[in-house]
Amino acid sequence: MMKKIYLCLVAVLAMIMMLPHSYAKNDVKVYMFTKNGCPACELAFEFFEEKLEENPDAFELINIEVWCGTDYTKGENSAPWITGNETALSLMEKVVSHFGEEIEGTPTIVVGDQFQANANDLDKLYEKIIDYQSDKKYKDVVASIAEENDIDVSKLNVPHGSVSCDIYPEENSETQTGKYDLVIIAGIFIILIGGFAGLIVISKK
Repeated sequence: MMKKIYLCLVAVLAMIMMLPHSYAKNDVKVYMFTKNGCPACELAFEFFEEKLEENPDAFELINIEVWCGTDYTKGENSAPWITGNETALSLMEKVVSHFGEEIEGTPTIVVGDQFQANANDLDKLYEKIIDYQSDKKYKDVVASIAEENDIDVSKLNVPHGSVSCDIYPEENSETQTGKYDLVIIAGIFIILIGGFAGLIVISKK
């Protein structure tokens, strides 16, 4: 009897081990400091979004956009990218400094105590995410730094593909006034021509 119970328990455990991995939802957060539209960022988004489709509960993807658009008011020779959020950039600087690194660009990816300043070897980073879920040694470094500096990360998290913060030159009042003047002059000119044409028609009758 005991042997049968033992064999049943072994069989149940074997079946459990064969089931697909399922992890506690959002225990691990993948922080991506990004620039809107940068090719490397898009590669990283594609990778992590595919992983989330495979296993929606494996991690939470946090997109912190530090550069988010183009400033068209500065002219062609100026630096095109503008800071999307000073608080986001400040958090990025503090996080990068924590790891003893310097800002190299985007994406800058942080998972627990893992720091990466590019979109290379993402499979290895994903393996670390899975390790964090299984060994429970995950420590949210970014959340700790944000808390120490009174930064609300939830307010910095923006959806992938959100509207860019491009800045375009605004028309000043003088330009608008000039346009209105042209419209008025054109209207008067049309009325005068119509009046002369009417007089000619009347005179012929």
